Amino acid sequence: MKKFVAIIMVAVMCCFMLTSCGDSKYVGTWKSESEEVGMTITLEKDHTAKMAFGGIESGEEDKIEWEVKDKKIILKDGTGEDDSTMEFDIVDSKTIAMTESGLTVNFKKQ
Repeated sequence: MKKFVAIIMVAVMCCFMLTSCGDSKYVGTWKSESEEVGMTITLEKDHTAKMAFGGIESGEEDKIEWEVKDKKIILKDGTGEDDSTMEFDIVDSKTIAMTESGLTVNFKKQ
């Protein structure tokens, strides 16, 4: 019985590992196409993120985490202090888009 339970646990762990492997295609730097926005987002392999906006970059104290859910990349505060999120629609493998107040900004993978 113990061997059966161990096999089930290994199978479940493999499923979780394979699910996160698909996220690796989003790792890298994404730059907004709009000069007015001037934003870059860097998604790291460990599911942390960095942002730069108008020459100001997020630091180590700005813990940002990301996940892929329902064909969206979701950025959230990794400290737990703030529950706000930023959502980016996955357009294709090289384009994500953020819509805010009716304005859509596309980001291209660099």
